[in-house]
Amino acid sequence: MISNRHNRRGFTFVEVLVALVIIAVGVAGLVSLQRMFIQSSTRAAERTAAMELAQEKIEELRFVEYANLAAGSETADREGKTFTVGWTVAERYWSAGGWIPASDPSAPDPLPPEPDIKNVTVSVAWTERAGDAESLDMEAWFSKIESRDGGLVVTQPNPRQQPSVTYNPGAAPEVIAVRLTENDGAEQYQVKETTKPTPQVAKRGDKLQVRFDTVTYDEETQTQRIEDFVTVNCSCRFVGVAENGLTPARLVLEGDYLVLDPNGSQATQKMVGEPADTNQPELCTICCRDHHDSNAMASSGNVYREESSLLRVPSGDHRHFTNVNGQPVQAGLDDVYEESCRLRRVDGYYVTYPDWKVETITAMSSQYLVNAATSGEYTDYVRAVVKALVLNQSLPSPPSGRDMRVVPGAYQLIGRAIYLDRMTDSHRSAVVTAIQNGEADWLTKVPFYEVNLTLLGDWDSANDAVATVTNEPIETIVDPANDYYGTYSRGRLRTVAGGSTSVDITVGAGNASILNSNAVHPFDEGVFYSSDLGVTVIAQDNDETQLYSITGEINCLYYKVTGQTGVWEACKSSDFRDLSISSSDLNVTCEFSTIGNTSTASYSCPGIRAGTSLSISFGYSGGNATISPSSVAVQEISQDVVQDIELRIN
Repeated sequence: MISNRHNRRGFTFVEVLVALVIIAVGVAGLVSLQRMFIQSSTRAAERTAAMELAQEKIEELRFVEYANLAAGSETADREGKTFTVGWTVAERYWSAGGWIPASDPSAPDPLPPEPDIKNVTVSVAWTERAGDAESLDMEAWFSKIESRDGGLVVTQPNPRQQPSVTYNPGAAPEVIAVRLTENDGAEQYQVKETTKPTPQVAKRGDKLQVRFDTVTYDEETQTQRIEDFVTVNCSCRFVGVAENGLTPARLVLEGDYLVLDPNGSQATQKMVGEPADTNQPELCTICCRDHHDSNAMASSGNVYREESSLLRVPSGDHRHFTNVNGQPVQAGLDDVYEESCRLRRVDGYYVTYPDWKVETITAMSSQYLVNAATSGEYTDYVRAVVKALVLNQSLPSPPSGRDMRVVPGAYQLIGRAIYLDRMTDSHRSAVVTAIQNGEADWLTKVPFYEVNLTLLGDWDSANDAVATVTNEPIETIVDPANDYYGTYSRGRLRTVAGGSTSVDITVGAGNASILNSNAVHPFDEGVFYSSDLGVTVIAQDNDETQLYSITGEINCLYYKVTGQTGVWEACKSSDFRDLSISSSDLNVTCEFSTIGNTSTASYSCPGIRAGTSLSISFGYSGGNATISPSSVAVQEISQDVVQDIELRIN
């Protein structure tokens, strides 16, 4: 038998040394790789900080008056480093070849008083940890046009013959322009108004989506900021704690300007949700996901809903509720809960915003706001309300002279509300200081909103025997076969007989005031804001002759052709521009009105003496249209006449 004892052996010293060398090389590589990873992470963080500084500077420059936009520089600390921020401004003019400098031979001669556009380049420079110099450039274009959603214009505009203004100020009673200054003699000031005078309302199932814009511009109609808001109500279900829920976007004060919070709309760890079903507005996906708070958010003060820390759930989230037999019950993880959200378009996308906070509402006639004197009294009232809220003082009395004394007819009433967003303590303190220092333009620092809620509030007349007021259900259906025009009327006063009554409008708290919905939180249950005005109907003229009226709604559809087919859609206010109404009696004047950019329209021929025979005729000069009936004839009128009109535009 042969033994293999001598064939068994261990590692030689040389083999061990070779193995150690291989391991040492690998470890050295890992250390080097780790060092490179740390350096790369640091460089990425520094570059991200530089990009944020450049974006913030561009956002800030957007609020500098166009004529004063000039080069400059400053330093800023971020991520433990000091960055140098500089910006240059190049003036450009339009010619057939594109945007050119003044020195170009093809530049306009003579040059306009102001350049057509200004090209701003923001440069951010810093020194990285290794000692190398780094820099980042960001370009933006400024003109009398700004980006629609309050974001940044960072690409060269498409060629055009002349720069254009994106927004023309509206007119009362639908649009109320609030001057953001207390200096009545100021020649330069900013103005703020709601650009969609009545919000656009869409209905899906039993859920509403309400949209409107607010614009801030200077006296030369140069758009400064357009805020596109959407408010929705949804039915949601909890998903659980996740990393993809976003914090609220909001406006904060940086220096003397309101800017989007750079720390807003950021992903964070918190509870998230999802829509409970698919028969809801698409934005409910964002609403259900994001409308939750965390302990970190509550500590920072940037939350969707204000609630005591003692009432919040352990994760810091505000409470959510489900409806059980008409009563709100705190929702558990498996429950469907009711939600409402306010969203704003930022950089082209809707993001969640803190809930609306209504402060007061005022009822008035449309004629009250057309009159320059009373309209001015109302805008003074808006400024006084905002100042009282900032200074934590009692609200001023509503403007006087709103009561109505009318002859028989139909009249549109208006309900307008004032909202104030929550400000940080330092933000509010800065505004208070500006007021105390006598700064006339302190209002430019306040995130407030004045909104037309005529078609979203609940209207009521105390004495229907004297006058009724419409309060129709909110509908968005367009069904010509069944006479559903997607229109509804609210706040339309119709006289019935001589006498007096009181008419009021009521809205709920928070988001419910915009959505005309039930409260989703017990704090808002039973909380309402209302305003009323007195109405006196004069049923006789000086000759003791009874007076009557001819009134009605105008239901309008237009035929929209898409490809080889067409569909009937609800008209917009612009579709009524070519509609005419005339009376065969020269002593009778007819009025026509629309409320905002909707298909809700009406006419009124008031103060017709008893026994009068006349006809009211309707015409349309804007193209092919069918009006039915085209005229309303009345023989020896002895009572109020209500006749609705159907307008179809082909």
